[in-house]
Formats: sequence, C-alpha cells, structure tokens
Amino acid sequence: MIDPKFIKENKAKVLANNKSRGVSIDLDKLLRLYDQRNEQQAEIEQKRNTRNKNSKTKPTPEIIKAMKTLGEELNTLEMNLRVTEDELNDLLYQLPNMNWVDTPIGASDQDNKIIKTVGEMSEFDFMALDHIELGLRLDLIDVEKGTALSGNRFWYLKNQLVDLEMALINFAWKKMRQAGFLPMAVPHLVREKAMFGTGFFPAEINEIYKVNPGEDDLFLIGTAEVPLINYHADEVLDLSQPKKYFALTPAYRREAGSYGQDTKGILRGHQFDKIEMVIFCEPAQSESCHQEILSLEESIYQALELPYHVVNICTGDLGAVAAKKYDLEAWMPGQNKYREITSCTNATDYQARRLNIRYSKDGKKELCHTLNGTVMALGRTMIAIMENYQSKDGSIMIPKALQKYLDFKEIKK
Repeated sequence: MIDPKFIKENKAKVLANNKSRGVSIDLDKLLRLYDQRNEQQAEIEQKRNTRNKNSKTKPTPEIIKAMKTLGEELNTLEMNLRVTEDELNDLLYQLPNMNWVDTPIGASDQDNKIIKTVGEMSEFDFMALDHIELGLRLDLIDVEKGTALSGNRFWYLKNQLVDLEMALINFAWKKMRQAGFLPMAVPHLVREKAMFGTGFFPAEINEIYKVNPGEDDLFLIGTAEVPLINYHADEVLDLSQPKKYFALTPAYRREAGSYGQDTKGILRGHQFDKIEMVIFCEPAQSESCHQEILSLEESIYQALELPYHVVNICTGDLGAVAAKKYDLEAWMPGQNKYREITSCTNATDYQARRLNIRYSKDGKKELCHTLNGTVMALGRTMIAIMENYQSKDGSIMIPKALQKYLDFKEIKK
C-alpha cells in the first residue's frame, strides 16, 4: 500500500505510475477521502481532549449533561470515521506499488527485458521429447489418475521422479542454510487479513481457494511468502542484520483465466510444491538484498547446469506488490522455448505498511522493506531436468549436483 501523504504530494507521479501498470484509480476521490479522514480524526481528538479535561474536574450537573452529549457526538464521529477509512482503504488497496527506477515500462510480457543469458541451449542428435512423453514412457507421471481423482491440473508423481524431487529439496535446503536463511514450517491456511497484508487481495482474489466460507473463512496459500511475511506483522524489528527465512510448502492456485494454457503435463497445476524465501531489511539495503536473492537463485540453476535467462519484468507484467521483479526462465527443449522457473520481487514498503512491520533505528521507528523469491518451483525444475538431461534411448541423466542425494545416476525404463 502506498502512503496517502505521498500520493497527495506526488499526484502526477502516481498517476503516471498507475498508467504504466494499466490501472485506473480515481485519485481525486482518494485524496478527498484522505482529507476527510484527517479532519474527522482531528475533530475526534479535540473532543477526546475536552472529555479528558472535564474528567479531572468535579462533575456538576451541567458538565455531566455536556459529557453525555459529547459522548454521543464521539460515537457518531467514530462511526463516520470507520466508514471513511473503509472507503479510503478500498481505493488504497487497489493501487500498485511505485516502480523501481530501472523497472522497464511496457504493456505486456512482450516488453520484458532479457538482461543475461547463461548456458547454451541443449542440442540433440535426436528428436527431443517433452516431459509429458518422457514421464509416460518412464512411468514417472500419471495425469490421468490425478484428473480422475481431483479434476484437471492435478497429477501423481511416481517412482524415481519422487526421489528426484526429494533430492532437489535436500540440495536447495543446504544452499539456503549456507546462505544464512533460517528454515520455517508454516501454516498453509491463513485468514483474509494475511492475504490483504501481503497484497494478494484484492489483486489476486480470484486465484485463491477459500475454505468453508462463512465458517472458518480461511484461505489456502499460493506461496509460503504469505505466512513468512505475516510472521512479523505488527512488530518492530531489529534490522542491524536483515532477517532471512525460507519454507517448503504446497502452493494452491485456482489458475483462473488460464484455461486452455499448459493443460498437459505438470507445468501449470492447481497444487505444486515450492520453496520460497523472504527478507526483511532496512530501505537502504533493499536493492542489495534483491541482488542477493537473484544471485542465490542463479547459483542454484548454475549448479544444476540448466541454461536460463534473467528477465527484468516490465510494468505491464508486474503484480501489484512488486516495485521490481526478476524472472529466471529455463530452456525447455521439449517445448523449444524458455519458461519461467523462479522469480524474485522487491516489494519495498508496500507490504510492511499494510502489516505494520517497522524497524527501530536511532530512536525512530520506520517501515522496513520486504523481498521474496522462489528458491525452487519443484515441478518446473524437474521438467527442465527431464528435458535437458534426456538421452537418445529415452533415459534421463541426473545432474552431478544431485547425484550425492540419490542412489542412481540415471532414470531409465
């Protein structure tokens, strides 16, 4: 969420930012509500002061009558203030974050900027298969039974592919611990406040599964970012060193609006496993922490010897929370294209303002910055390994970095 005071002082800048994100919000109405809220707060504070002063005097019948009237006025003013704040927040929640200085301006993913290419695209002297065909031939994936059980975009992983997933988890876990990130086991169901606090609501409300509406009113997480960031809600942190966490969770996503896209195989599902990392830091450390996350993600895929792009995401393709975002896109020869495999986002103080996460420095309390990154989307990483490490006989070699976590070096019939 953006500070309404900043909006008032930088209206033209915010309008331009909204335009670059394809967002249209009535800023004049927002600012009228902001001024109205401030006036209501000032009036309430004045009347409270009057009540407090009179409470210290010997009450006369006149004072008692006046205080009763004042109490009724305060009740009305406070009720009106809540209405104003709700209307103001409804608009503030719809505003995207302010773009970082080097975030590319663009309308769609076609305007994203490739800033680095690492590794060579795999070349084979045979017709490369995609992960779907490889999974069928090697008895690793059963989409048919997953669909029969739960519907489209669900599957079973089987046999050595499950072993490979566990190897990837152990490999990534060790990397994260060596990088100074603390492991967490987190709730997978959260309240609505947590979704609003991290910025997934209202922007992505159609992507999230709701559980027992009207009873529990809980939501299945689409990423461990939600419980990890909410861990420090309403706290004042010591950020003499950035706080760094990571967690492995399932990710549950409705994939609303994606029907017809990537319906085959395990590339895009309603449930998949993912390791996520977050950082809480001072604003001055924000950019360096973002680069640290990106570097860590790159080190993982370099160790796996998978070719990839680093992409700076443009404004038209950014989520509301991000001020700046990088994607890593791995080469997938079975599809003959690069596909997103991880991302990392600098959310600046957008989430911290919603969740009231501050830090103390030199006697002052300020909003911290939050950042998040995908350590590993396990399904997509396995796709990249299957397709890049396939052999002519239909087998799949295991990357050297993973072999110590397994008792086999090759997946074959």
